Amino acid sequence: MATLFIPEVFADAVNEKLGTTLRFGSVAFDATSLVPEILSAGDKVHFPKLKRTATVGTVTKGTALTPAIIDMADDSAEIKYIGSAFRVYDSEKAQIKGAVTDNVIKQVVDVMAKQIDTDLAAAIDTDVVFKSAAAGATAITSAELQKGIDNFGDEIDVDTFAAIIINSRLRSSFVGMTEFVNTALTYQTNGNGIAQNGVIGYYFGIPVVVTNNGTWDSTASECKTYIIKKNALGYVFQKEIMLEEEREAKLLATDFVASSLYTTKLLDDTGIVVVRKTVA
Repeated sequence: MATLFIPEVFADAVNEKLGTTLRFGSVAFDATSLVPEILSAGDKVHFPKLKRTATVGTVTKGTALTPAIIDMADDSAEIKYIGSAFRVYDSEKAQIKGAVTDNVIKQVVDVMAKQIDTDLAAAIDTDVVFKSAAAGATAITSAELQKGIDNFGDEIDVDTFAAIIINSRLRSSFVGMTEFVNTALTYQTNGNGIAQNGVIGYYFGIPVVVTNNGTWDSTASECKTYIIKKNALGYVFQKEIMLEEEREAKLLATDFVASSLYTTKLLDDTGIVVVRKTVA
């Protein structure tokens, strides 16, 4: 019997699709190349983070300047282990052929992406400093977004922002927002409101990304909106997704198990603002 999957090809396909499915992951900093290869769940990964220590003083003749000392803060996070198992019966393989592979890849990607994105959101919620209140649990206004952005002070250049990530329940708020859809305004563009790869447009030049992974608080029944600066959120991902297969001869089926190691961390606790109704 021919082999249903070539592990390397399957893993490549999963990785490729993960790149287009991850929402929080798409705006996070990939620190995989900066740390040793992650091998064991429960171990710690140390993210590099450079504190701001440079200062400017008045130069006085004959008086030496006081040198600032580089302070590398050590941000560590625990490695997590995720996996997905599935079974393909010979009869299904014979009947739908390649569609099995496509369906399996989609399901594996969906569950892995959901878990990784949810953990990235949880990493933000744990350490974030800036929080801004919204009046509604499932609605948001331009004024509330502007108030959230104000937390960054004068560091508001558009190219320093990665994205605004919202729950799907807030999509209608953006579509009904003059500041988002009125192309007569100098800071808006054509096409806002039309979703492409999870992006529904640009708010003052910042991409607006829709995802339900990690953006809904089921306890408080309210949406969470994240205004994210570049390099504020980080992750480390196992370089290759592991795939194992096991033949279940008596069942005339084959079991496949995909797994990966990863970790997430908020690298800059003042680089993200969370906008929601309940602000702790």
